[in-house]
Amino acid sequence: MKRAKTFLLGFIITGLALQTIAQEDVKKLRNEIKSDYGVERLIKLNKLTAIYLKNDVKKAIKNGRQAVDLAENIFSSGNVLQNDEQRFLKVEAYNLLGKAYFFQESYSNALSNFTAAKKEANLLDLQDEEEEADIFLFKLDSLEKAGVDIKDGFLKKLGKKINIGETIANTSSDLNINTILKIAATYEKKQNYTRAIENYKKAINLLSNRGDARRIANLHVKVADLYKKSGNFKESLAYYQLSIEENEKIGDSAQVKASESELAGLFENLQSLQPTTKPTVIEFDSVETKQLDDFKLQAENFVQSKDYGKAIEYYRLYSDLKAELVEEKRRKEIDSLDLQNKAQEIRLLLQQSELNELALMQKENELEKQARFRNSLIIGALLLFTLLVSLYFLYKNRVTSHKILQGAYTDLENTQGKLIDAEQKIKRLLGQQVSGEIAEALIAGNQKKVAVERKFVCIMFLDIRGFTPFAETKEPEEIIQYQNQVFGFMIDVINKYHGNINQFLGDGFMATFGAPKSHGNDCENAFHAAKEIVKMVNEKSANGSIPSTRIGIGLHAGHVVAGNVGTDLRKQYSITGNTVITAARIEQLNKEFQSQLLISETVHQALNRKNGQHDEMMEVNIKGRQSPIKILKVA
Repeated sequence: MKRAKTFLLGFIITGLALQTIAQEDVKKLRNEIKSDYGVERLIKLNKLTAIYLKNDVKKAIKNGRQAVDLAENIFSSGNVLQNDEQRFLKVEAYNLLGKAYFFQESYSNALSNFTAAKKEANLLDLQDEEEEADIFLFKLDSLEKAGVDIKDGFLKKLGKKINIGETIANTSSDLNINTILKIAATYEKKQNYTRAIENYKKAINLLSNRGDARRIANLHVKVADLYKKSGNFKESLAYYQLSIEENEKIGDSAQVKASESELAGLFENLQSLQPTTKPTVIEFDSVETKQLDDFKLQAENFVQSKDYGKAIEYYRLYSDLKAELVEEKRRKEIDSLDLQNKAQEIRLLLQQSELNELALMQKENELEKQARFRNSLIIGALLLFTLLVSLYFLYKNRVTSHKILQGAYTDLENTQGKLIDAEQKIKRLLGQQVSGEIAEALIAGNQKKVAVERKFVCIMFLDIRGFTPFAETKEPEEIIQYQNQVFGFMIDVINKYHGNINQFLGDGFMATFGAPKSHGNDCENAFHAAKEIVKMVNEKSANGSIPSTRIGIGLHAGHVVAGNVGTDLRKQYSITGNTVITAARIEQLNKEFQSQLLISETVHQALNRKNGQHDEMMEVNIKGRQSPIKILKVA
């Protein structure tokens, strides 16, 4: 007992620890996404979507849609700057969004995303991703064959054509980019090149999310020009080289030649640039001089061959080495100066700085005192005014409070009576839609009784033969009257044998024996209920109680997933699994064998032998199963 408690406590602590780690991962990813752009942002959106799939489908859909939109822009046909090896991220985004929609039961959206993922994965020869999409496409196909409507309605189709959300998002992004570009241009006119370059770089990051390769290449040229104007030739060289590579990808030969010309001019300026004042003569030893000359010669050779990337690399090595050597020489010169004179100058400067700081602190203290006194007067006046207003409203409310309380008490009594009536009405209506056991569990708020779980049940499918031609010649009122007559006594029989009708299908229904509660002999109950329904239909048709009616019933037993499925807005007690599909296929075989009741071998084996031996089992093939199954014709 003590070991069990220790194990349970450890399990709970481990669960809490894992939940805390997951929350920290989500928080970290959300913070990083705010400052990321392009492919890095897409990678983190996919990770965040995968995490939310485990506990919050709505947030998974929100992040998944952002990831798909971003992937569409990044890997668009017009964006040649992106690496094709990263296109698998687009397939991953489609698959994750498809799963989120599938778990939300938005099957039409799930279908479109899994189809897009399969198509993209096939083009890229990504077998694992294509297989993952195929698995869910098969599930959607099975749902549709089981009678689930996964097609778009009119409003969904209209929403897809208009694509309002994407239009608003793109418009907002365009406005943001244009605003940043205008701010950058304003700083450029004011010759504030540092702030202009910062804003142009922001625009480049935002455009990377749009996949706009041409505008990105043009802005890199703009940044290179501004660095050149500000005298930062190293960064200017780097951005001109970047613009050459990007314009070669998009095929803009004119801009490539222009950038190459700018690069050549920059190198010439750097070689001929001399300081306006006489420089300090610094001598290097022969080894240092030789290394500097080698770097400079390499840079000049690469300029001649128009390999500006290598030229920039060697020029930076030359500049960095020269600066390091100059700094080392100057440091040695400073060490040789008169340290006592320097120390005296430093002490005088520190004393003057302390005096200035003291005077500044005195002025600040005086200003703070004046500000506190002024703020105190304002706050005092506001408090006095607030007190007077509060006293007035308190007096006024006290006069009418008794009347309001009396009216509220009367309304409360009326509301209580309405709630009692509403509760009774809800019980009555809910009992008409689901079985008594499910209705009682839902009204009492007992979610454990209707929780999703795997159960062994017996499924019954019933179909009225010839219903379509019958309905074509009748008015809607006559059809409803006929359904009430036929289904009325069938419902009583199902309830009698502890069954639960999950859904009516117009000319038939599906019933479950063993969920949400098993009565120990579910196959027996389903078999006796089916036989009694067949008998009653034949008797009532013969004596004229109902119009001449012929039915077909199929029984099959096996494991299913049963429970209250859905979101907080709408839930439904659902039964899903291959057992349901097989039972429906067996019912349809009644047309082929001209029978009224067929049962599977699984149901037959579960029956009590006191019912006697039946005819020999027949082996048949049914749609959706590779191997044949055995059935028994009972009636």
